[in-house]
Amino acid sequence: MMISEVSLTQILAARDKRAAVQRGLLQEHGLPLLCFTMNIAGPIKRSHLIDMAFMYGESMIAAQGWPLRGCVRTWEPTGCEAVYAIDLPAAALKAAAVRMEEHAPVARLFDMDVLDENGQKLCRGAERACIVCGGGVAACARSRAHGLAQLQRQTDALLCGFAKDALASAACRALLREVHATPKPGLVDEANNGAHADMDIAAFERSAKALEPYFAAMAGAGLAGGQYDAVMGELRAIGKAAELAMLQATGGVNTHKGLIYSLGLLVGGMGYALRSDGGYREHARRLACVGLEEELTRARQAPQTHGEHIYAQSGVTGLRGEAAAGFPAAFAALSCRCEAFGALPDYEKDLCTLLHCMASLEDTNLLHRGGEAALRFVQAEASRICALPAAQRLDAAKALDEELIRRNLSPGGSADTLAACIFLEICEGMLPSSLHDSEAICGTA
Repeated sequence: MMISEVSLTQILAARDKRAAVQRGLLQEHGLPLLCFTMNIAGPIKRSHLIDMAFMYGESMIAAQGWPLRGCVRTWEPTGCEAVYAIDLPAAALKAAAVRMEEHAPVARLFDMDVLDENGQKLCRGAERACIVCGGGVAACARSRAHGLAQLQRQTDALLCGFAKDALASAACRALLREVHATPKPGLVDEANNGAHADMDIAAFERSAKALEPYFAAMAGAGLAGGQYDAVMGELRAIGKAAELAMLQATGGVNTHKGLIYSLGLLVGGMGYALRSDGGYREHARRLACVGLEEELTRARQAPQTHGEHIYAQSGVTGLRGEAAAGFPAAFAALSCRCEAFGALPDYEKDLCTLLHCMASLEDTNLLHRGGEAALRFVQAEASRICALPAAQRLDAAKALDEELIRRNLSPGGSADTLAACIFLEICEGMLPSSLHDSEAICGTA
């Protein structure tokens, strides 16, 4: 988006326009209004970070389940605004608005005014705290205790802290939703441990929880910006620390190493996009390409991991190739999830998404465990089940689960792609639409 300063004339014009919208909604509905804007000091009222915080505030309002009778939303250089006509007593609406303004640190930037059905603004009651010193905001404003630069720095800190936590929480939720998705042939789920004698759901849950602060740090590395090689260097260092935390949480079991890499790049790319132009997918791709040729050369000459041995033998690049190409498998899975499976119940949507991944992915985990024959068998079976009538898929998936356990085959790469797909789906509704440069959009704001 184009970030630009606004003039006092523009701000006053926006205020007049808001008042006209309020009058119109009051006249049309005769109900109390909730008027939501952002408290942003200085002449710049819009940025990706500000928009993301505003979207969060709107999601909080939507989650209340209030009887909404009318709404006018505007996204102008002077700021994001939403005015809601809600069929609730004004006093109850104001009390709820105050609770939302105090819900999280970033909500300190929310301005949720309530007008009664006569257009009278309700008093907040307790004075809000200053974002810089925590004292009464009115006294700080009168005395000009804090300069504009100080207010802007604190605003930026609140916005960045919110973005880091939100992206890390989304990554953690995706990991948990993937492991709890059931059934998943050959994989750990709520029914069994798949072809994994050393893993169970509890280990995946501990791992996801342990990784959350590291995903926040990766988002922070992206938000810090700079040259791609410097950001990627920071992501690698955080990733190594995250792997140690994972192993400590699981007693030495590798539950999420691949996802530390792929989700780390996506989270870092999203952080980078929130500070710059362009979509997060392209930023993540460019980060993945930093030092890639050198890494692939080393892997060919001296492979260290199972994936690198597969690459040295067959040329299948696995996660590195997927990331360097812009995560095509994850975005293709997201497109299918939205377009073909969107109306299905959650468990069936997860199963169909996983089967899509199993049918199409060159899964290096299957190549490692069973070679080319195992990969082609799983791809063919997944394709067959996908083509079955919906009523037959669940039983067929359970039968394939038993067969993969018998053969000790685990489509771990497909599971990672499912988790990445779920993460992207969560972020589609959380990030400003201008950051989504993919063809798979599930209804962004």
